[in-house]
Amino acid sequence: MKEYLAYQGLFQNMPKKDLEWLLIKLRDYQIKRRSTLNVDKRFSFGVEIEFCDILLLYVEKRFKESENLKNWLNVYDKSCSYKADNYIIGGEVDTDILHDTKKDWDTLKEALTILKELKAHITDKNGLHVHVGSQIFGTDIKNVIRFIKVWCIFEHVIFRFSYGKSKYERSSILSFAHPIAQETALKYQFMPYMLDYLEEPMFLHLNKNCALNFLNYSHLTEKEERNNTIEIRCANGTLSLTTIQNTVNFYLKLMQYVTSPTYDEERINSIFKKLKPKDFTSYHVPYIKDALLLCDLIFDNNLDKINFLKQYIKKDDPIFVR
Repeated sequence: MKEYLAYQGLFQNMPKKDLEWLLIKLRDYQIKRRSTLNVDKRFSFGVEIEFCDILLLYVEKRFKESENLKNWLNVYDKSCSYKADNYIIGGEVDTDILHDTKKDWDTLKEALTILKELKAHITDKNGLHVHVGSQIFGTDIKNVIRFIKVWCIFEHVIFRFSYGKSKYERSSILSFAHPIAQETALKYQFMPYMLDYLEEPMFLHLNKNCALNFLNYSHLTEKEERNNTIEIRCANGTLSLTTIQNTVNFYLKLMQYVTSPTYDEERINSIFKKLKPKDFTSYHVPYIKDALLLCDLIFDNNLDKINFLKQYIKKDDPIFVR
């Protein structure tokens, strides 16, 4: 993989033979844990980890014993919890506010280790939700609009990547993380300036039934504030630290892209105006060309691109460019 880490140029322009060889090598490639993701430490995020088959009381007890985890929340979640003899089985761990520091990633590892020791299971009922502090977009509503446009253009790629090691979405995804691209594109056809006149993120009417939840995003700000976040809800559940790291890295750098000098306003607007979103039933299909374009747009280094493609391209996927 060394030759691809040192590759000069855009992955989307890679010669077909080299690209096919990269896709083959990805089958044996393993994403490694990173001490940090090289994300601006001013940006905050949090993670909701859903799990099944263990008493929530046991999780609470173990977390209270840890100085690092005592303030994390352990809560009932209707998608994966049930009661037996007044005890709650299954639930959700909500992290404290995190930043891209070695200490915070070590703390997350500690939490995942406890869940594994308690024999927590991840099933097709479980999701992984990521909250990102609203300060990542600053005080310019245009950054929110840009993000929505990029999300809708690449939603079919984002969902498949977010499935982690699986090719398929969790069973209840349409109830708790419904795609937004088709509805947004339809609205834009009838109201072409709908996004351009947006004043507040909450006016997007994206809530906990949607892949993007803006209900917690109360106002634009450059400061870190608790409970003022954008929630991304489409990821499958996992107890893998490397998968969570890679997923958070992708979301953060996707969001950073729309505020960066490299954001291609003209290109994104042109694509969005002509957008014909894929049907959700095909979101599990690999669209390699779209994935290569997206990773070239948002990542500034080849390690991020390779890790993204490793999670996007699933085991036993056929090697072809779609």
